This record gives sequence, C-alpha cells and structure tokens, in this order.
Amino acid sequence: MAIKNYIGLACTGHDNALAIVDSKGKVVFAEATERYLQNKRAIGALPDDLVRIGMLIDEYCEPKADIVVSKSWSSDAVAILDTEYQEMGEYLDVMAGRKASPAAQFMIHRLQDYRHILDFFKSNVVQSGMHIQHVLGTGFGVREKRNIELRQYNHHLTHAATAAYTSPYEEAAVAVIDGFGEGTSCSFYKYENGNIIDVETPRGNMKWSLGSLYVNLTGLCGFEHWKGEEWKVMGLAPYGKLNEEIHALLHRYIKIDGLQIVCPPDSTAALVELYERFSIQAGQHPLEVADLAHTGQQVFAELAGELLQNFHARVGCKNLVLGGGCGLNSSWNGQIVDNTDFESLHVYSAPADDGNAMGAALLAYYEDQPAKAAPAVSHTPYLGSTVVGESLENLKRFSRHPNMRSGLSRSEVTQATAKLLSEGKIVGWVQGRAEFGPRSLGNRSILADPRQADMKDKINAGVKFREEFRPFAPSILHEYGEEYFENYQFTPYMERTLNFRPEMYDKPPAVVHENGSGRLQSVTKELNPMYHELISEFHKLTGVPIVLNTSFNIMGKPIIHSVEDAVSVFYTTGLDVLVIEDVIIEK
Repeated sequence: MAIKNYIGLACTGHDNALAIVDSKGKVVFAEATERYLQNKRAIGALPDDLVRIGMLIDEYCEPKADIVVSKSWSSDAVAILDTEYQEMGEYLDVMAGRKASPAAQFMIHRLQDYRHILDFFKSNVVQSGMHIQHVLGTGFGVREKRNIELRQYNHHLTHAATAAYTSPYEEAAVAVIDGFGEGTSCSFYKYENGNIIDVETPRGNMKWSLGSLYVNLTGLCGFEHWKGEEWKVMGLAPYGKLNEEIHALLHRYIKIDGLQIVCPPDSTAALVELYERFSIQAGQHPLEVADLAHTGQQVFAELAGELLQNFHARVGCKNLVLGGGCGLNSSWNGQIVDNTDFESLHVYSAPADDGNAMGAALLAYYEDQPAKAAPAVSHTPYLGSTVVGESLENLKRFSRHPNMRSGLSRSEVTQATAKLLSEGKIVGWVQGRAEFGPRSLGNRSILADPRQADMKDKINAGVKFREEFRPFAPSILHEYGEEYFENYQFTPYMERTLNFRPEMYDKPPAVVHENGSGRLQSVTKELNPMYHELISEFHKLTGVPIVLNTSFNIMGKPIIHSVEDAVSVFYTTGLDVLVIEDVIIEK
C-alpha cells in the first residue's frame, strides 16, 4: 500500500499558511505565507506558492509518497460566503438609508470593506492547492509525478483539530470563537479518545460575532483590523478605566444566550451611538481613548466568559482547549481558569487562521488512521524554516565585520549573549526553526534586559518604531513562574496574560505592563533547550530569571524569515547585537 503525506492549506485569504504531516502523523513543517513573502498577513496570497511549494515537498515530504491536499474550508464554503455577501448587502442598504452622519459613513465603509474581503476570500478558497496539483500532477521541473487527492474540511472543525490535537489532554471541551466561519462565528465540540465530536454550532456569522465586536472596537480606537492592529487595543486597554456608558452600549450591541451570540433589535443603534460619542477623533492620541479600549476589553471578557461558562455547564469537562482568532486575546485567556469552572486551558501557538493548515492536515491523517489517537503531549511550535545554509555561510565569508565571532559552541553563544544582555545591549536572536504562529518564542526574537525601566521606551522608539504604550513579553524560566506571578499557569506559547506579584514589580520593570500584568512565556528545557540555557545564564549573572522578548521585526512587517532579513533589520534599527546560530555580530 502506498504511503501518504498530508499538506494542509489555511486558505481564508488572510494569514494563509501551509503545514505538512508525514505518514506517521508527525507535523514536519508549518509556516505562515507571510514569512516567506515578507508581506504582513499576505492578504490574498495563495498558501502554495508556485515556486516554493516544490522545494517544500522535496525537503519535507517522503519520497514517492502520495499527497493528500486538505483545505481549511469545506466544499460548501463558497455558497455560504455568497449568502454572507448578500446579507452584508442588505445591511448596507439599511445603513445607506440613514442620514449621512459620520457614524453611518463609518459603518458603510466597514460593510463595503467586508464585502470586498468576502469576494476575494472565495477565490482564495477555490484556487488554493492549484499550484501543488500543477507541480506534482505534471512533473513540473525535474520532479516525478505523484498521486494527489484533494479534501476539504469545515473551517471551524480545522480550528478545533489544531486546538485538540496539539493539547496535552485525552479529554477536553473545545471552543472555537472567531470573526466568522461557515455560517457561524463560534462552534463547540468535545474531544475524547482522539475524536472531535460536535456539541453545538450556533447560527449566525459576522454580525453575531465576538470577533466582529473586537474588529469594531479596533476601528473605534483608530486602528486598522486588516493590518492586525487588535494587538494595539489590548496594549492600550490597561491605560484606561471602566466607562459605564460605553459598557452599557456594548452590552446593548451584543449579548449571550446559552451558546448563542445574539444582536438585540437596537444593536445597530448602539454601535452608531458608540461611534458618535466615544470613537477617536482626528488629531487625538490613542491614549485619549484608553477608556474605550479598557471598557471594550472588559466587555469582551465578560461576554466570552459567559459563553464559556454556559459551555462548561453543558459538557462538564475540566479541560478547555480554545481555537479561533479570539484565542489570541491573551488578556482574556489569562482570566479563563480563574473566572470559569474550567480548571485547565490549552491555547496552541497558532489558534487563528494560520493554524488551520495544521488542523486540516491532521484531520486528513486521522481520517485515514481512525484507530490511531493523537498523543496527549505539549506540541512544539518550532516547525518553520531555518536560516542554516548558503546565506549564513556567505555572511561569515563576506561580511568582513570587525566585531564578528563565528563557529562558537552553544554554551559560548548563550554565555556571551547573556553577558551582553546584562550590559544593556539589545539583541536580535535567531536560532533553529522558526515559530509557527504570530509570536516569537525564543527562536526569532529581539531580546533585552528587563531590569532597565527605560528599556520598553528604547525598543518601541528605536527598534520596533511603534507606539509608546505597546508592552513587551517576559520570557521566564518555568521553574520560577510561581515566584513572580500570582495564580501562575504554565504558558508555553505566550498565549495568556497573568498578574505579576506586586513585590516583584521592581525586578523586571520593562516587562511589567501598566496594570501590573505580563503576557508571559514559560520557557522549559524540553520545548526550547537553548533558550532555556540563555535565560539561565542571564539569571546567573543578574539574579532575574526573565528576559524581555519581542518578535524580530519592525511594526508593519512580518517576523524575519532569512539571514538577509535579519541583517537588514539589524542595520536599520537600534539593535546592538545580532546572534544567528553560531555567529555573534556587535555594532
């Protein structure tokens, strides 16, 4: 019998990605399209790039294996998106009939934006996979032809698969909450004995959506959703306070009924009033609407928490796995265990649409292996590309940099880098395989000393070129988590925000956010031995088991993909040191 490999395609049209699973069910590669293209979110770009897909198959697929290509949207998706397009058009007609107020224009623009996006999402769903079929079906280049099979899975089911199959649980409740899917914006499942069982799929889509609530909040605060600027709302929220009027309007806009998200009859009126009275105005600084961000984040957490509590009452599991774009709301994630009856939470490093590439590939694999259950272990996020190769060797040969050391051992790299960090140097750090998902977890990171109170401002202004209110993450040795955080939870993927113990604020002030919280990463030897070693060396020198960690990019660009990307950022920002594998370069 021929062996099969599985290529999963996340093909929503934004945050597309590709994952490869081998014949034994191991994920051997997973990466967002934006990394290779260096185009933030890669909107509209197919995940199976014609030039690159053959190289990935050669490197990661087994020789002569048949290929199953699986997509993250079902064969019903186009018809469902057509219906959504028509409903948005009807809503647009209603808004156009209102007076031409700034609020109405804001909403009309948002609806027109959605309809445009839906239009090219459909083409992305249809066209994804065509390059794989061409490359392997015709023997493109020097490759042999392979047998190819195409499968498609429900969008939310692929979210659920990524969440469940990467979890350390044998049994769990699975909640998928995002902006929109195939006729719904949230879905609920139970995971047991390797099976994902549908519990309930509520009706509704974009309008009945906690993801859309946050999209509107992002726009009201003056940020742009399609640039992925929801992060800015989360960073801004701690600078504000609760506004009772905004709170009441948001609860008029959207409500929870069991597992259903509902919009009351005056929902549109509430959103219009929010825009007219509380949205950012021309010339205002974002900090002037911090109360809007704070209150919006609180309402999101209240509604999402109510939804999860209702889900717990329905299924009674102690473990929760969370998928969908709302799983990137780390502030809310950190409250789930404390504020619901769930006792444990798993959110993988790629809960949003990019992660669906993995879910689609694994669904196809387990469809062919129904008796085989996914192992209940913490899943590595380090599944992307490496930088080892010709470019790194060329850097060593041709850079002629007077302050470059190369050929260093691992301990020499970690000890030297820890010393440079302790001296206040800002370090670009590139090791091993890239992380899958939007967050740098110690392999494509910018690192700094968290003890320096002004370090946050230095990096925001001179390295990342972004707003001063944006926070940075503490990467902490897992064994010291309880010492530094209240109600500490193991957080391997930087997926939740927890509160520092007040007595620890002064030790790493650069990573303590305005409200005393930190979006932490728990670092272990098992998941990342070299990063654990680096922080351990820093701990020996400073007494602090934490380093400041942020993604190796500048605002508006994806995380670096190549040696050339890393060198470019190094020489065009305020970075002091660049560490790539066994090479250390100091300015």
